Amino acid sequence: MSDQLVVLVEWNAPGLRITDAQAVAKQSMSVLRSTPGLLDARFFGDFESGTHCFLLTWKNREAMDRYMASEAMQAVRGAAAAFVEGAPTRRIFVDYGSDVAE
Repeated sequence: MSDQLVVLVEWNAPGLRITDAQAVAKQSMSVLRSTPGLLDARFFGDFESGTHCFLLTWKNREAMDRYMASEAMQAVRGAAAAFVEGAPTRRIFVDYGSDVAE
């Protein structure tokens, strides 16, 4: 089984508009690109409900834990802080399908 983790971070930002969301994603990606162990980062939003998500794929738990304790995580969180209402939620999933042979 793969050591990869997929983390879904969901946050409520009902006032966030697409141009602001794109700026948040751009600012976040400038930080995330240099984060060791991050394999992929994607940003999603439902602009009707105000629900937005980061989907982060990590090489392993150690890489994710290092990021969670880093200034980089604070910078990413800060990029959206002006728009966020309430606390974000985080769900961690084990990627058990990436190394399954077809």
